[in-house]
Amino acid sequence: MAKKNVFQIFSDETPGIVAAWQQMAQATNIDGCLDEKTVLLLKIAVYSAMRDPIALRHFVGLAFKAGISKKEIQSAAMTAAGITVTYGEMAMPLIQEVEEGL
Repeated sequence: MAKKNVFQIFSDETPGIVAAWQQMAQATNIDGCLDEKTVLLLKIAVYSAMRDPIALRHFVGLAFKAGISKKEIQSAAMTAAGITVTYGEMAMPLIQEVEEGL
């Protein structure tokens, strides 16, 4: 049996909270001024800097499914390395793992 990802379990168990969160997350893109690619790459940069592998895995997967190239995803993740190398280094093996799992 395939293991569910954390966000899927969260979605299944607390659909109202997820719906409210998704609405808020969409509202942060004020008037839809950023395209989907930019939003995903920004989230990858932020979650790399936060060293949050659960969120990073989710948004890397969405980025690949949206047709964003591995180099673009890696470049977004490496913006975190400008803060400190350890912020960026976690992302590289995770990106590779997600790509191989698609």
